[in-house]
Amino acid sequence: MLENLKDSKVVIIGGGNVAYHKILNLHRFGIHPIVVSPVFHPSLLTLAEEGTIQLIHKEADWNDVANAFLILLVTDNERVNDHLAGLLKANGKLVVHASNPSLGTAQIPAVTTRGKLIISVSTSGASPSLAKKIRTEIAETYDERYEDYLDFLADVRFYVKQQVADRSERRSWLKEAIEPIYLHNNEERQTFLNKLQRSFPIQTEQHIR
Repeated sequence: MLENLKDSKVVIIGGGNVAYHKILNLHRFGIHPIVVSPVFHPSLLTLAEEGTIQLIHKEADWNDVANAFLILLVTDNERVNDHLAGLLKANGKLVVHASNPSLGTAQIPAVTTRGKLIISVSTSGASPSLAKKIRTEIAETYDERYEDYLDFLADVRFYVKQQVADRSERRSWLKEAIEPIYLHNNEERQTFLNKLQRSFPIQTEQHIR
């Protein structure tokens, strides 16, 4: 779980179909990686034309990853993947080894998003198919209703942090906000917010003085 990687250098070593699917996943989070490979899947050429990735047409070496924050190794040459993984780990880099996760330092799990809610499942590389299956099962429970619900909870938390000084009262309001009735009923959410605002009105500068 990493945040705000839009401005970080993310490099994918390998230009095949696996790389393409990894890129699509990264795009969901606003990440536009650099892809290094001597050959590229046609879909990658299309993405490059759209300006969503940068292609470097060559065999990968250390200079391609030396200043990267996150590196994904997805070539069909295990010798190259293993060699780079060893170098990257020795230099403290975040590296995903797609075919042998034990040689890397990070993994990309199966992910579903519901607005601010991120559902992430990993089997530590044992079975990506099972991770996707479990993710899908969880996602059916935490459906699209949670998008608006999480926005409501974010508004409540922000207001409580700004206006409620007593920590026990904060906990009480935040605990009440996750009751099922507020997931299912927009009118109840508004009633809750109105009650919160009446109980703890916004303090103006005049009131503070």
